[in-house]
Amino acid sequence: MAYDLKLTHAQIRLARKVASGTSVAQEGLLVCSVIEDGIEKCKVVDVVAGAEKVLGYSILADALPDQLSAVEVITVPTSGPLVVDLRATNLLSLRTRAVVTGGPVLTIDETYAGAPAAGVVKVDLVNGLLKFNAAEAGATVTVTYTYSLTMPQALQIFGDRFINNRALHATFGEIELGSGLCELHTTAFNTALDYSGSTPLTLGNGGVITQGGAGPVLNAVVIATPEANGGKLGVRISFLP
Repeated sequence: MAYDLKLTHAQIRLARKVASGTSVAQEGLLVCSVIEDGIEKCKVVDVVAGAEKVLGYSILADALPDQLSAVEVITVPTSGPLVVDLRATNLLSLRTRAVVTGGPVLTIDETYAGAPAAGVVKVDLVNGLLKFNAAEAGATVTVTYTYSLTMPQALQIFGDRFINNRALHATFGEIELGSGLCELHTTAFNTALDYSGSTPLTLGNGGVITQGGAGPVLNAVVIATPEANGGKLGVRISFLP
């Protein structure tokens, strides 16, 4: 995961030890407060329960993102195989959203074999392929998804990290957090959801922003949807108690 350095701003910067037996390996994740031996430490909660106290978002100078969100506007062919090849491969399961311009949200079917019904798009997660029904022929579709990055891809997009920062938080056992009142533009969100409405934002499994689920409601509002923000979700969020 990653966040936009130019658009993201934090009122407070914190340094916190990472809770024992855990690690924070990615930037832009929501990190929670835990008390360990009487001292506040932090962790990314893999499975949220609702009582978590979100402390801030992770800032790491030693890690390259291993996942990235993306938005593509594609046109379904009008004849032949109604298949579109996305720019990325290795899509994450349950993280794809497809909306016809001026039309409905399409149902995602991750079983690629066979022909899709009207209103359904079949997704080949490994190869990044979308297969449409004839009812969507010629339609313009906005597709939002998350995909896994290979190391060469991460280096090409983000460049290498400064050599003296490698293994920084693993060596010292602490990370930097953005906290207080923040504007965060992150790829760490559930890309299968619609963020254009007023549905409350919540903490999802693995430190991502989502809607609904078992996690606590965040004190946050959307200030930029992924479709208008280069694939990143922009939120104004307060981590103050």
